[in-house]
Amino acid sequence: MHNAENKKQNKFFAAIWHWAKENRYFLLFLLCSALMEMATIFFLEGNPFMTRPFLSWGLMAFLSGLVLLIPSRRVQVTVFSVLLVVQFAFQLVFLVIFDLTEQYFEYEMLNLKNDAFGTLENIPIRFGVFFVGITLCILYVVVGLRGTKDRPKFRADKRSVFIKLGASAVGVATIFTSFFCYYPRNVNRYEEMINGTTKSSYSAYGVTGNLLGEFVGAMFPDKSAMADEDIEKFIYAKVADESKYFGVSKGNNVITVLAETLEWFSFMADETKYPRALKLTDAEMAQLFPTLTSFMNDSVKMTNFHSREKTDISETLSIMGSYPTTAYINYDYYDNTMPLTISNILQSMEGDNVQCRSFHNGFKTFYNRDDVHRAFGFESLTDMYDMARKAQDDYNKGLTDKIAFTNHMKRGERNLDSEMVEVCKNEMFPTDKRFYTYITTITMHGIYYDRNNLDVWDQQLRAVLGDRMPNPDDEDMKDDILYHYMTAAMEFEAAMTKMMTELASRPDERTADPNDSLLDNTTIVVFGDHNAYYHSLSKYVKDIYDYETDKRYTDLYNVPFMVYDKKLTAEVAKAENGGGADMTIEKFTCTADICSTILDLLGIHYYENLYYGTSAFNAKESVLYSRAYDTFIASGIVGRSVNNLLYQHPDADLATYKATAVELVEKIKHCDYIYKQNYFGYAKNMQLYLQKMAAINA
Repeated sequence: MHNAENKKQNKFFAAIWHWAKENRYFLLFLLCSALMEMATIFFLEGNPFMTRPFLSWGLMAFLSGLVLLIPSRRVQVTVFSVLLVVQFAFQLVFLVIFDLTEQYFEYEMLNLKNDAFGTLENIPIRFGVFFVGITLCILYVVVGLRGTKDRPKFRADKRSVFIKLGASAVGVATIFTSFFCYYPRNVNRYEEMINGTTKSSYSAYGVTGNLLGEFVGAMFPDKSAMADEDIEKFIYAKVADESKYFGVSKGNNVITVLAETLEWFSFMADETKYPRALKLTDAEMAQLFPTLTSFMNDSVKMTNFHSREKTDISETLSIMGSYPTTAYINYDYYDNTMPLTISNILQSMEGDNVQCRSFHNGFKTFYNRDDVHRAFGFESLTDMYDMARKAQDDYNKGLTDKIAFTNHMKRGERNLDSEMVEVCKNEMFPTDKRFYTYITTITMHGIYYDRNNLDVWDQQLRAVLGDRMPNPDDEDMKDDILYHYMTAAMEFEAAMTKMMTELASRPDERTADPNDSLLDNTTIVVFGDHNAYYHSLSKYVKDIYDYETDKRYTDLYNVPFMVYDKKLTAEVAKAENGGGADMTIEKFTCTADICSTILDLLGIHYYENLYYGTSAFNAKESVLYSRAYDTFIASGIVGRSVNNLLYQHPDADLATYKATAVELVEKIKHCDYIYKQNYFGYAKNMQLYLQKMAAINA
């Protein structure tokens, strides 16, 4: 009896060994594919294992079953080799995307493909992943093709064919079951925002699984809707609270400057916060950046302001105060009706008595700005081509003695912000009517390198640094990258100088006082759209890496937000009894607060559930939800979901963060449906909104 059982076991193991030997190249393919996936996740996340690998497993089962039907070992190995190389190529591309943008792949990124190619100036490669991937590909090709040399074709029996077809069918079933049960697009995404436990889409599904899930999601888009009465009830539930400075700037012009990649360390010395910044003293910084230094000293500064977004999202948040999580506004909702923007609100109240224009010295098709800015309520978007034509026309008419704007992009360099202000100053700052001007800069964007059009700033910085000039060979060239970043910041300083000079010299024709300049009656908001993540420059300068508990990791995303407003300054001084006015706000603020802050200062009431943030002058702190990076950020807290924290500083107020973040998720949920259904595109909904806004602002 015992011998009979042993024989059965031996026969079973022999059958397994025979099957493994016959399919060794298939098994080697699975091993190489798994190792490649694990290596990629490890280099990104520090842990090689996936928590939800079913999409990847389903794809492997589907493809393997089909390939094994091929009646030639050599052709099978060739196909498996191609699949392995394709997998390697995709993983390398997605790693590059992550290193350039710190974003995980999602299907909507394909909308940005042309824009992305326009911004790539050099491609960082993770050599660990590259070495592992290329080694595994070569190993498989060499071993597989040599091992199948001169092997004859074989004939599969019917049972084998059915098994392989069954494997493919099981693979398809696994893919769709996993997608509809586990993938974020098809679970309760708002519940996931609160209680989700995954670290990232790659650590959960793998690079391959994430890619597959995104494309399956595009095939089966979410068509759910929310009832209009539920949306209406939520929208009008509460009018935002007034701050103590509500309405101090009523009737003011507004200028918002989105300063590309602006960091405090670009014009302010602080060795404690920025230990690896260029070794410049306060006096030297003031010498190099006189206007920014003066602007900072005369502004209300939000010193604990954070941004963790791509430029297009930061731009929208500062104009409208919200952003959908299910699509990109610039590509998916650009034809929506959007009455919530500052420009549309001003025009609904003042009609043609206010001019709303935007300016960007890149090209207007980038991020589809030309279309979406019209939806935002701007009557025009002036881009670098418009600026070049205007500069040429002004010169031809004898209005200028030289052409004021050059399209440096043709030479592979960034355009100059100072030239943008010079050529557009009359359109940016009209003297005869109220205006809302939105300026998106570009000089500080991107990879930092030696540029001919920054030579004048390069010479000035060299003169000040002297023998403290960085060695380009030190620290993986980070000091050299920082140096070129600083020369770009000096060009932004020149643009600010032109803007402030123009505003101070132009009379405000709307007032009875002939001594009033535009600067006296204009609210100027300057903010950084995101930290200097290119080449991890921000991490290097601030000496913050990973989620170190002994440092304030959220300081990595701390960038400038300043409000220059003479009326506001006077009110702050009055509140401080006339002396030593505190021009600093230390509470946690974020990009979503900018729109609410401007509306608050202008004395415009609004419905707070339509805006993710709150006025910087209110006591309540916001929580930042990053659409691009799918993270929650508060003072000393970074969470993958509300309850799944990646980082928590010992001094962080966890209870307040969670309560505020849950409120934010409810806002996000309703705003997602407002965007998706183009809720305000229906006349009755739009009319009700305008009536209620008129009533609360009567």
